Amino acid sequence: MGHEHKHSGWKNFFAVLGVIFVILFLWGLFSPSEEQDTSQSEILQNQGINQNINVQDNIKQNIVWIKYEVSGKSADGSYFETGGTGSGVIAGNKSNELIVYTNRHVVDCQYNDITCFQRISENIQVRTQDGKLHNVDRVSFSKSDIDLAILEIKDSNAASYSATYYTKDFKIGNKVIAVGYPSYAQNVVEFSISKGKITNIKEVLSQSTGEKFRAIESDAYTYFGSSGGGLFDESGNLIGINTWIAGTQTSIAIDFSSIAQEGFTYCDKGSYFSNSYCQNYCEREQVLGSDGRCYDVCDNYYCKSEIPQVNNPRCSDSTYALGSDGYCHAACTINSYCNQGFICYKNQCLSCSSGTSLFEDGTCRKYQ
Repeated sequence: MGHEHKHSGWKNFFAVLGVIFVILFLWGLFSPSEEQDTSQSEILQNQGINQNINVQDNIKQNIVWIKYEVSGKSADGSYFETGGTGSGVIAGNKSNELIVYTNRHVVDCQYNDITCFQRISENIQVRTQDGKLHNVDRVSFSKSDIDLAILEIKDSNAASYSATYYTKDFKIGNKVIAVGYPSYAQNVVEFSISKGKITNIKEVLSQSTGEKFRAIESDAYTYFGSSGGGLFDESGNLIGINTWIAGTQTSIAIDFSSIAQEGFTYCDKGSYFSNSYCQNYCEREQVLGSDGRCYDVCDNYYCKSEIPQVNNPRCSDSTYALGSDGYCHAACTINSYCNQGFICYKNQCLSCSSGTSLFEDGTCRKYQ
């Protein structure tokens, strides 16, 4: 009897050990180790990094570099050639046409520190992320005279370029991303990404029309040259167009949703927008009259560039003389005019040698 009791006790003991062993085995098999915990954490972290990279790459596809060139004359008659660079955002890519939003001061010499009393020529080019340079076909400016411009580019492959989406859903404290092409060194620009958060949202008014807009302040610092670039939310949606810096670390963007319905005006090819109206580009040898038209240099008055036919009412004007060719020409002296290739200056018909031009002081010299 006693022997049977002892055997039964050992049997129960080994049964308990077996259960404990099974439990420990299963625990080790299914419970994550410290290394596994670290690995999963790294995977989640890498997923977050990859997501940020994807958002930034998507944003970059919507950003362009803009080059602006202008030639003309200052108010004193001196000739100049100058320009600058900036950034822009592709906001449309339909009907074989790219639509780019930027700042007006990026593509209009009159809206920045460049003195351009008289313009002779202007050229605007846009570089997309595939490295191609596109000539801008038309420029439109905000009717409210705020720092905004729209560039239109005719391109049969316009639909292949990425265009941004914009959102109205943002508030103070939201994270933002400011992008553009600021200056890096002399004659060098770089693509820049700056992160921050919205610090303030203000309502502003146009001084010319009283139109209301919203300005977004953020601490996502934008460097010189980023003008016209975009301010995006952390999901990659456009919320504003970067325009200027207030103080040291506060960047300002114009709320895109508040300008989406804003009216824009443009001038036909061969003319430009200045002082609220369109005027023609003058030739290098011409001067800009007070009426906004281009004239040849003459004594005490500008010789009109157009030559009216003899039956034109303007021929009765004493400042015109009837020519043997049946046209009325701008008079140089009473009943006389200058032949082609000559310019009337102080009642004399003058001509300059090849490679030189007649200046407003009556001398012939090369343009510097």
